[in-house]
Amino acid sequence: MSTTTVKITTNNNQRPIIDGYQLSMSAKAEFDYLDWEAIKEGNDSASFFRYKGQLYDLGEFQRLSDLPSLSPLQGWDGYLSDSYFSGLVVKYTADMEGIIVGSYYAS
Repeated sequence: MSTTTVKITTNNNQRPIIDGYQLSMSAKAEFDYLDWEAIKEGNDSASFFRYKGQLYDLGEFQRLSDLPSLSPLQGWDGYLSDSYFSGLVVKYTADMEGIIVGSYYAS
C-alpha cells in the first residue's frame, strides 16, 4: 500500500485582495466569464489576487471545510488545481483584507 504525501510551499507573505472594480480593462478581459456590468452596478462582486505575476480570481477556488484533522490541507481555506497532483492553496488573513498563498503537490 503506497502513501501519498502532500507538500505545501509558502513564504507566508500577505497579498492584498483586489476588488473587481480596481482592475484595468485589459485585466478584466482575462475574466470574460464575469458579468462586469453587474459588478459595476453593485449587483455582483469579484475578488482577485496576484501571485507570481499572475492574476487569480478567488471565485475559482474550491472551498475547504470540515477536513479531517490529519489532512495536509488543514488550515487552508481553498484550493485551485492546475493538475491532478498540484495547484494553489489560499487562506484569508485574520482581518480578511489579505490572502496567504501556497503551492502544493502530491507525490
